[in-house]
Amino acid sequence: MNWKHSGIAILIACGASFAGRVCSLSFTDCPGKFAGRTIPVPPEVIWMDGKIPFCNEPVQLNPSGPPPSIVFIIDNSGSMNESDPDNSRFAVVSSLLDDIKLAAPSTEVGLVIFTRRLAFDHRDNPLFKTMFPGDTSQHDAYVPLTPLNKIFPGGLTGLDTLKALVKHDSNGNLVYNTLRPASRNNSAIGRANTRDGTDITLGFQAARQALKDSRADRSQQFFIFLSDGVPSTPDIGREALINDFITNVSGVPATFTVFFDTEHSLAVAPGTIVAMTNNIKVSGYSATNPRSAFWAIHQPGLELEKILKRQVLGNIIFLPSQPKSATLSLGETNLTSIGMDSAQFLFARPLPLQPNTTQMLLNYANTYIDTTGGQPVAKDMLVPYIVNIQRMPGSSVPKGAVETCREQGELSLYHAGRKVSIVNADYSDLEARLTLPAGQACPSCRVEITSVSPSIGVSVADHESFFLQPTDDYFYAPFQREISLTPWPGDGKLQHLPLDSIALTYTNPLNPLDVLSRRFGYVDIATVLNLTGHNAVAHACEHLPPVSVSHWFLVGTPGLQPQGPGAIGTPVLAAPLTPADSARFVGVLVEASRAFKVDVSVFSNLGEFVNRLRLTLPPDEFDKLEKTENGARRLRILWDNRDVKGALAGTGAYVMKTTLTLLKIPGVSENEVVRTDARVVGVLHAP
Repeated sequence: MNWKHSGIAILIACGASFAGRVCSLSFTDCPGKFAGRTIPVPPEVIWMDGKIPFCNEPVQLNPSGPPPSIVFIIDNSGSMNESDPDNSRFAVVSSLLDDIKLAAPSTEVGLVIFTRRLAFDHRDNPLFKTMFPGDTSQHDAYVPLTPLNKIFPGGLTGLDTLKALVKHDSNGNLVYNTLRPASRNNSAIGRANTRDGTDITLGFQAARQALKDSRADRSQQFFIFLSDGVPSTPDIGREALINDFITNVSGVPATFTVFFDTEHSLAVAPGTIVAMTNNIKVSGYSATNPRSAFWAIHQPGLELEKILKRQVLGNIIFLPSQPKSATLSLGETNLTSIGMDSAQFLFARPLPLQPNTTQMLLNYANTYIDTTGGQPVAKDMLVPYIVNIQRMPGSSVPKGAVETCREQGELSLYHAGRKVSIVNADYSDLEARLTLPAGQACPSCRVEITSVSPSIGVSVADHESFFLQPTDDYFYAPFQREISLTPWPGDGKLQHLPLDSIALTYTNPLNPLDVLSRRFGYVDIATVLNLTGHNAVAHACEHLPPVSVSHWFLVGTPGLQPQGPGAIGTPVLAAPLTPADSARFVGVLVEASRAFKVDVSVFSNLGEFVNRLRLTLPPDEFDKLEKTENGARRLRILWDNRDVKGALAGTGAYVMKTTLTLLKIPGVSENEVVRTDARVVGVLHAP
């Protein structure tokens, strides 16, 4: 048989594994960022990770009431370059305005930036309001209360405008700081200086001036004061007012102060800030004045952001909340968090995605302390998010989420403890094995085994299902197969036709998208390997002329060309031999189902080496041999009763040892098969 033209290559092509990479979707930002949106993900993303980040879920204090009025009083004196070298006083305020806009869009915000004078001049921009109305000799100005959602001509919003006005260079110099000469002279500093001097009272006076236009109730009016807190060098004529911000708190609403102290590792607010805050608390301006507070920070940046966003805004617009628990629903699968770490809710396992679009419903339960009634009360709130996840070819995961991938594992087939990729007729008992990545569980998992028609490539006949049993390294399921025209699905044995291939499929019971599939070609050839003796005794003829090259004969098809050094020159006799010729030799009859190599050695009864023949019949030469009734092929190998030097062996007993090895044939058999034989033969010389 010529294997190259037998159609086996077609079956081998079916024997591919359809395993690959599968991925989980993980959020790196609060999932609320995607609420109401559709997240595109690559098709290999089939899981939602079991760790979901917390979201900063504030509780709005007065969602149905009038918006608050907030005036930022920001110290930009030269000393702030050392106290706040990264200019966080402007960067954090800019970010804070975004948060306020999100929570209460119509909040009114004013801006007072001061040194020994105010940063803006009302002559520079009609938006600015003069600090000294009616006084034409002084032009210091502030940004009046401006609704964050106000639309100015040209389309800019109040939020856009306020954020633009706190833009600065690396030295803290405001982009829109006035460039006009100072209106009030200070002999110690100079008329054109715009950064030195710290007139805190001037800042508070301007802020109170701004509050006159507030539409909010007094309880909804607030100052946020950022400074290194030590007043110095007021303008000439204002010396007596240097500490007025401490004692004159009439008209000052609830005030939240952050003091910048980079000199001490444990920052401490000066007595001026402490006294000012205590006076504001008891001033009686509004019911919220007792909330006034101050904080001292050593490293501005994150400390300032944490205080303003979590604590200050909590007393103005919303209260901070803490994560408590969460539920996660995808399709018909629902999970409740089993715990949390410092940043995430933890679920017992990942959740499977749907084939196309999956609607993810997250319900966050947060707890907060409500102080609006005067006494702190712990309350819970539920925050729902709905996010759609769509598996799409060619897509990538958006910012705020990542995909984490792994290999699926391996599905393989074994016979007699040996891994195979082609099944032949010898393999009636097989074993399916599933190897998963380390640590991955396989609860109640099964393997589906089917016969597959080569013409349509799908299962058309038998279908069997087996539980996979665990070991330390893999899961396995033994099964049997047979050739049959009558399949019996569910009988525990796979019946199939000679041209069918065998398909193994594992589907993760937790996720129908997590599928491993592999198909194995079948070759309807059984292994035949027989060694029998030719004669027990050779009736040798002493007058037989010696053969100069070989002392062996092959009986087979003329033109046979075995390979191997010992086979060169070995004569091939046409079968069948005459009885007289046959009687003159001892040897072996080889019957094999595929190409082979053979080693025949002769020893004296004392173990002395006499002669040897080694040859190989590759597939093309094997196909020339005579066929047997069972589809195998046969070859006789006969010894001419001479030793390796050509001398006739004497009358007596000899031992003939034979080793026959069936070769590996791609697409037919992946393993060599070896058979050995040892028999005693005799040589009898004719008279």
